[in-house]
Amino acid sequence: MVMSYAKEGSLRKCLSKIVKFKWQHKLQLLKNIILGLKVIHESDLVHCDLHDGNILISDDYNETYIIDLGLCKSISELQDSIDRNYGVLPYIAPEVIRNEPYTSASDIYSLSMIMWEFTSGIPPFNNKTHDHILSLSICEGERPKIIENTPKCYVDLLEKCWNSDPFKRPTVIDLENIISLWLNCVNKYYELNDDDDEKVILGIDIETQFKNDMYRFVKANKALIQEQVNTSIIEFDANSLLTEVLVQNNSECLDCVI
Repeated sequence: MVMSYAKEGSLRKCLSKIVKFKWQHKLQLLKNIILGLKVIHESDLVHCDLHDGNILISDDYNETYIIDLGLCKSISELQDSIDRNYGVLPYIAPEVIRNEPYTSASDIYSLSMIMWEFTSGIPPFNNKTHDHILSLSICEGERPKIIENTPKCYVDLLEKCWNSDPFKRPTVIDLENIISLWLNCVNKYYELNDDDDEKVILGIDIETQFKNDMYRFVKANKALIQEQVNTSIIEFDANSLLTEVLVQNNSECLDCVI
């Protein structure tokens, strides 16, 4: 039933598109995922297997669906569980790798990898074998490399979510509040400056910190647009060069025939 609505398929299949989205669209998509996780956590449950293959996207990218609840368990059940922990290694929290019980904070760690994917367009540790060596590295603090031009405020939140100490990670409610504030600020900015050129100085009543965060997202959007323009120019030049080479080769072949 869900698949009939989630025509874009899994989040993993959409990463190459999402990484090109402007930040207000990334934040909205992230907020939708957070709201789904909030329903799980407010039911005193932990997903235990949150990753980009277990999140489905609607065809208009306006809705997300967290699926594969087979490992989803109550917090009390997890505390008493002696079962071996499972999951997709790059998304598994270090404490879980060390055989400590899953908690809601473990889901937040998994979410941090999805947050990182929004900036990279690829799964975490995509170039590494998912073995005991990677497990050890994660437990020792290795994390994916921060992508250039990612807003500092987003990086700060991301790093809190993948903190090695689960007690220092934000809750899903914390994340909802922060993402909602960012989203409101950025959307308000573009309501007043719809062509990306700042003509209106915002007079909205927000804390200085969040106003600064807003400008960081705006700056990141401009960098993203410029990067896409540069990529298009490079692709155009490459195609033009290829066409020129093909024309030259064809001309030489015709000369030989004549």
